[in-house]
Amino acid sequence: MNMSKTILYVCLGTTSFRETENAVHFAMDLEKGGFSSHFLAFPFGAKFIRQNHLSVEELGVHKKDNYRILSEACQRIKPDWILIADAYYLNFWFGPKHIFDLKWILDNPVAARCATFDHLCLSLKNASLPSFNNPTLEDKFRWLNTTDLTDIMPVMVPCPLGFPTGKSTSRESSVFYYRRYMEQLPWDETKKKNFRKNIGLETEEKLVLFSIARWALLAAQLVTEDLDGWLKHFSRMIEIIFQRVRGKTTLIVVSDYPFFLSSTAGPTRIVNWESIPFDTYGKLMATSDLFITTNAMSTSIAQAVMSKVPTACLISSGRDFRKKKTIPSELLGWFRIAEDRYPDLVRPYLVFPVGWQEILTPLFHQNPVTNTFEFLDMLDPLGAINGINDLLFDSEKKKAVFESQKNYIAQIARLPEPHRIMKSLGESF
Repeated sequence: MNMSKTILYVCLGTTSFRETENAVHFAMDLEKGGFSSHFLAFPFGAKFIRQNHLSVEELGVHKKDNYRILSEACQRIKPDWILIADAYYLNFWFGPKHIFDLKWILDNPVAARCATFDHLCLSLKNASLPSFNNPTLEDKFRWLNTTDLTDIMPVMVPCPLGFPTGKSTSRESSVFYYRRYMEQLPWDETKKKNFRKNIGLETEEKLVLFSIARWALLAAQLVTEDLDGWLKHFSRMIEIIFQRVRGKTTLIVVSDYPFFLSSTAGPTRIVNWESIPFDTYGKLMATSDLFITTNAMSTSIAQAVMSKVPTACLISSGRDFRKKKTIPSELLGWFRIAEDRYPDLVRPYLVFPVGWQEILTPLFHQNPVTNTFEFLDMLDPLGAINGINDLLFDSEKKKAVFESQKNYIAQIARLPEPHRIMKSLGESF
């Protein structure tokens, strides 16, 4: 049986390019085996696609134009498959559901078969899940209604962060777990030391890379009156935590929002970078002593784990830490102001600041990736401080982390790559 080798990728991300990045690397891997690819993407993702020298057309803000662009692309390149990155975007209130329709792909004019990537396991069942943890918001902001696509098309889950369970890997399943591309810089210790020296680090100084999800801040901006005020209050907690790091440390914060002025807090030097080139971000990741994010579903967690970098995610349990007698007075003052003025900061979340605990439950259920990084509770600040110090300075803790990451990487290595996935799709659908 000849394998179908012309693929049209439709990238639906409007505020994040990680799903687009995954599709790009999927396509680049397949092109080595003779596949041809063409992309449709919104401007944010199209820019990244062009940087990787792949063919792309931009989608826009008018629904009728997007229908025409898809139809003409299908008739021109006659794809055997249309792969969507990722179909669940059409369920998000901040996604393109008002200017793009899944039915166009299902009823495409050349009868191409369809499949979707699914980073978050949100296409596996119909559900209504709390999306934003603020109970005063309109329902369209507070709830995410997911759609089961498994009876309509194959669903491809990239790993990491996804991971197959026994139930999902049956022969009859339309869910395919595969090994996604994760760049591994071929750096020896000498190259790492030179890179660290070039960015101004001393020999024994620790480097912490701290990244905050852009899309979550954009979502919060639409539903929060005083975003500037409560983000500054959030950054104050970060400063308090890092004032208590045990040794000399540089904290590089990567965010479109200027959380910090470059400063020194105790032994920690804080550097705020609003944006950096993609390759520089990868180099910082590979040479860091610790990577921290506020987004539990971040593919940067996967990248850090696969690069064997100790990793943590700052979350909120929603607990009231004032009941502990050992809490310093400045933390008590921080909580009092947050509770009064910025209550979103003291509500539970796995993705700062929106919430997403229930949404991410399917992704992390029985998933060994949770053994490879730490969840640190912002509302257990002393515990978070101790956790960061252990990950930076405790040799036994770091040894245990590296062993967990090594075991996980070995499990991921056994999963099929894109070429085998396309072969399986061709045989099954």
